[in-house]
Amino acid sequence: MGELRVRVPASSANLGPGFDSFAIALPLLAEFDLRPARAWSVNVDGDIAGHENGNGIPTGDDNLFVISARAAAEAAAESLGPYHVTQRSAIPVGRGLGSSAAAIVGGVVAANALMGDPLDRRTLLRVASEVEGHADNVAAALYGAFTVALPDEGGPVATRLVFPRTWRVCLLIPGRLLSTGDSRAVLPSQVSREDAVFNVAHGAALIAAVMRADGALLALAMADRLHQAARTKLVPALGEIIAAAREAGAFGAALSGAGPSVLAVAPARLAARVVSAMEEAAVAAGVPGRGRVVRVRAAGAQVLK
Repeated sequence: MGELRVRVPASSANLGPGFDSFAIALPLLAEFDLRPARAWSVNVDGDIAGHENGNGIPTGDDNLFVISARAAAEAAAESLGPYHVTQRSAIPVGRGLGSSAAAIVGGVVAANALMGDPLDRRTLLRVASEVEGHADNVAAALYGAFTVALPDEGGPVATRLVFPRTWRVCLLIPGRLLSTGDSRAVLPSQVSREDAVFNVAHGAALIAAVMRADGALLALAMADRLHQAARTKLVPALGEIIAAAREAGAFGAALSGAGPSVLAVAPARLAARVVSAMEEAAVAAGVPGRGRVVRVRAAGAQVLK
């Protein structure tokens, strides 16, 4: 196969209680155009939020797209020639919106297509998760919609659920960056049984709320005791922004992935008000950001030949 284009959505993980398991796909897209070349190279076309003119994004073998494409070829026991990759992305980097997962999923999906699709979707998920280190974001980027990923001896398994059409996702995207490594470093190595039970119960309730389109249940379910409290020191206005979203009519709100973005889920008729309240709370706390109202994206990664 010669030239190829792959399109991959952004994602938001955890949704409160579903640490390293839950995620939703978002309509902020990354596109990767491939053409045969003498050596692997990556060119960033335009600015990627947080990286003006692509500065700071690896352009060779150490690029996540290239690493993932090679990992997929190794998993398939196939040879894959070098390609030049042109990357365009509307996904802000370092904001907890799955920019790295998009590149990783783009790499494995593109490689699989170029090799004639020898790998099934679960194998693609396993390869992508091994590169990323956890399965939540890559599952949503690969499958679309709302995904639940769970560990298994043969590699992670993910299931895809339809997100309610009348709900909207309200995003508050701060101007500053926060690395996933820094955000994970502040997490406790152990948690109490009480807190573990709390998250198991709330995670189960969140799945039920999505399946039943039950906003009242979601309002109870989007709570966490495993990671958000520890990350508040890195996202100091988190509590205020979540409270503002709820007061404006959101069912619930949570840190988006590792942060610093904040996500709220609201009925469509109140979404604009919720986003405005989140922006005002962020400004008042001295951490201004940009608000957006979006739908959950049903489609995951796509190959456009």
